[in-house]
Formats: sequence, structure tokens, C-alpha cells
Amino acid sequence: MSAVASGVSAGLRRLPLRTRLLSALGLSLTLVLGAALLLDLRGAERLADQAFDQALLNTATALAARLEIDTDNDLEADLPVSAQALLQADPLDRLYIAIFDGPGKLVWGDARLAPHAGAGSDSLSTAGSASLDQQPVRVLVLRRQGPGQRGVIVVAETLNKRGDARAQMQMRSLRLGLAMLVAALLGLYLSTRSVLAPLERFTRNITGRAHRDLRPFEVEQSGAEVAALAQALNLLMARLRDSAHAQQAFIGDAAHQLRTPIAALSLQLEMAMQDHATTPNGPAHDQFLQRLQTMQVLVARLQHMVQRVLSLSRSSSEAGSNQAPATVDLADVAEACAGLFVDRARQAGIDLGFELLPAVVVGWEDELQELLSNLIDNALSHGGGRVTVRTRDLAPGALLEVEDEGPGFDADLAATVFERHRRGPDSSGAGLGLSIARAIAEHHGAQLTLQARDDGTGAVARLVFGPPLKT
Repeated sequence: MSAVASGVSAGLRRLPLRTRLLSALGLSLTLVLGAALLLDLRGAERLADQAFDQALLNTATALAARLEIDTDNDLEADLPVSAQALLQADPLDRLYIAIFDGPGKLVWGDARLAPHAGAGSDSLSTAGSASLDQQPVRVLVLRRQGPGQRGVIVVAETLNKRGDARAQMQMRSLRLGLAMLVAALLGLYLSTRSVLAPLERFTRNITGRAHRDLRPFEVEQSGAEVAALAQALNLLMARLRDSAHAQQAFIGDAAHQLRTPIAALSLQLEMAMQDHATTPNGPAHDQFLQRLQTMQVLVARLQHMVQRVLSLSRSSSEAGSNQAPATVDLADVAEACAGLFVDRARQAGIDLGFELLPAVVVGWEDELQELLSNLIDNALSHGGGRVTVRTRDLAPGALLEVEDEGPGFDADLAATVFERHRRGPDSSGAGLGLSIARAIAEHHGAQLTLQARDDGTGAVARLVFGPPLKT
């Protein structure tokens, strides 16, 4: 039983707050309203029984007024035929009447009522339910009536009118109860919706934000609970902002500390190569030059790797930048990146082309330049023949493509190509470029994919933007 109760409790906890409130309050309201209607019905039935009993008492009292003492000192009832017919005129119920002189001598009426005449000594009593002619009846006994208080009048009536009245009251109570329950539940729903509206608006505010937006939430004045929750979240946001600022400061310090010695080392290598150019030729001269050139390549690679690591750290930061997004044309971003790779493409014998149409998105221009630079760098490093950058509008959204005519890539690599440090078999890079590009794409709510061209060769990096970001 405890396991079942625990399972039910866990299932209830997974329901939305509004559903739990409506269920709990609705069930309580239904029970209370049902109990109140049941008590009201019982009270109405008692009042109806009292009214019918009063009608029987009136009949008995009228009969008592017709009692007389004859010349033989016997009790008799002066009931005209019309009065007797009137007593039996009820179309729904049958009336049984008996008049006794004392507890046992029948004066007039139905002798089967004699047992009730002798039971009890009170002047008025209701014997409750009995049975005559195989029908339940209600019996009323009126004692010490007429001259000398010798008369005992017993009146019994079948229960058809009482049953009809009870059924009508039950139907009326059921209809009234259902109407009250519907009205109460509707009021409960509307009031619960009104009370929870600030919390739901606050929830939509949270879920609708970009994942790097750490601005404080506005505190509503309509609910103390929502205001307390907002203040608690704002305190958490402030801590996250402080942590993000500390991280950015560390990134800046690391960049400064790494770039300065690398730049100095690169300068010393260039100076060493210039000095070496003035030394006599020979085997040692050539060997020393080869070592200097190797060191220069390694330093350039180290500079590139440091820049990639810093870019990845910035793009992966959950706090991001406090700079608001702006309208950016992807064609302008591609033109800005063109000058960075034209010379490199020419030296590598690669035809770098651009097919640019207006493609407006909402985002951060510097991040988009970093993303496109990584895609073009990846295409130049691993592609060949021709690399084409395309932009166009999708209405709504936009498209950015970088296509190369290289040897392509294995299908196994396609599933993990965006993971950090994932490199192809012939790659000499750090395996961070595409990971940085994916992080920036996710920041913009875009989808980045890499797949082979239709002819199975080369690769197409496709970045699809949806409708503009909510800012």
C-alpha cells in the first residue's frame, strides 16, 4: 500500500500546479457541496412529512368534531355521505379511517386499525409506518376526543404523495446541486487562473529569453510569491553575471599573457632569419634555416590555436555578452570575411567565390564573422578546387552556405564532426573550428549542418536561421 501511495503522490507532483490546485480544491468543494445538499434534502423531506402529517391531523380533528353521545350513552359519529366521499376523493392516496369508543370498541370505519388505537396513552401519536392492503401507510392516532373524551380516532394514508414529493425534491436538489457545482467550479477555475496568471507570465518570460540573457527580471506587484521568486532569481542572475564577468576577465588576461610572449617569440624568429640571411652558405646554414622555418610554422600554429581556444571559451560561455543583438545582413558579414582569406586561397590555388544575396538576421555581427571565418578556414584547409560562399533570404529566416570541392569526409565523421577536438585523419588543426561555429549557431537559434555534396564529393556547411530572435 505504501508503494502505491508513493506512486500516486509522485504522479500528482508531476502534474502542473494549476491542475493540482483545481483537483484538490474542486474535490473539496464537491464534497462540501454534496454534504450540504444532502443535509438540505433531508431537512426538506422532514418538512414535507410534517406537512402531510398535519393534513392527517386536520382530518382527525375534523372527525373528532363529529362525535356525539346517543340516548344509549354510546359514542357515535355523525358523518354525512358527502363527507365520507370527500375523505376518499384523493386520486393519489387511499385514506383509512377508524373511530373507536375507548381503545377497542369500533364506532365507525376500518377495524384493521384497532391495534393502533390501543397502543400508547398520549393524546396524539404517530405510529409511523405500517402496512395495509400490502401498501405502506402512515398512521396517526388522536385520543381522548369527543364527549367525555372517550373517542379514539385512527387515520392512515398511503405514501404515494410523499414519494412523489420526495422524488421532486431530490430532482430539484440534484439540479440545483449540479448548477451550483458548475458555477463554483467555473468560479474556482477563473479565480485560480487569475491568481496564477502572474506566475505563468513569469514562466513565459523565463523560457522566452535567450540562454545568455542574464538581465534582471521585472518584479510584478500583483503577487508577493511571484515577486519573491523573481527576487531570488535576480540574485542568482547577479551571481551568474559576476561569474561571467570574472570568466571574461580571465579570458582577457589569458589572451594578454599568451599573446605577448608568442608575439615576442615570433619577432625573435623573424630577426633570427634575417640575421641568418647574412651568414655564409653551407650545410650548417641550410640546416639552421630549416629549423627556424619549422619553429616559425609552430609559432604560427600556436597563435592560431590560442585564438581558437579563446574564441571557443567566449562562444561557449553561458553568460555571453550583455550587448543586445542587432539586425545583421549575412552578405555584409561574408564581404567582411572575404579580405581575410583571398590571399590564402590564391596561395593555395583555390578559387574562393562569393554568391551573395541579402539575408537579414538578428544577432551579433562579431560572432557571425567568427562563425563564417571558421567555416571558410575549414573549407580551405580540407577542401580544394573551388570554395563558394552563398547567402540568401528564406522568408522567414536566412541561409548561409560554404561549399567546397574537396575529397569529402567519412560518414562516421559526420555524426561527431562538431565535437571538440574531433579531427579528420589528415587534419593538423586543434579540432575546434566547427565546435566554435556550432556554439555560435546555437546562440543565434540557428541550425548548422555539414554534409557531402549531391555528387558525393566535397562538403557543404549549411547554416539555416529561423524567424528573428526574441531580444
